[in-house]
Amino acid sequence: MIIRSKNKVQVGGKNKPVWVLDTDALTVTHNTPDADPSVTTFSSDHINYHLHYSAEHRKNRLRKLVNNGEILGYLTELDKAVENAMERQVEKWKADDKEYQQSLAVGDLCKAQGLENMFRLCAREAVYADLVYV
Repeated sequence: MIIRSKNKVQVGGKNKPVWVLDTDALTVTHNTPDADPSVTTFSSDHINYHLHYSAEHRKNRLRKLVNNGEILGYLTELDKAVENAMERQVEKWKADDKEYQQSLAVGDLCKAQGLENMFRLCAREAVYADLVYV
């Protein structure tokens, strides 16, 4: 889905929207009259899932963010918030999990890495429910 802002700007003699969100390409384009368009591409799964969820269930919110010129800041902050929440949760579990601590103590790094991967998957489910699918 492509959402274009209502506000337009003259770029190379053409009337273009100031902001364009492409939920399939995961890009935000900012057009200004005196510079080339600025295109920001997101690559994380959580931004992909959030945009597709929002396109289906929260179209008006996306349109408002695009029209107000807030979409880039919104997605950047969401990206950081999800990454930070996942990292905090994984670090808590690593600090509290005896099996993880024992595998580090005996030098079993493969087991420790496997447990950390499991922690990430578990954290992802909870964090996505709270921050991505909203």
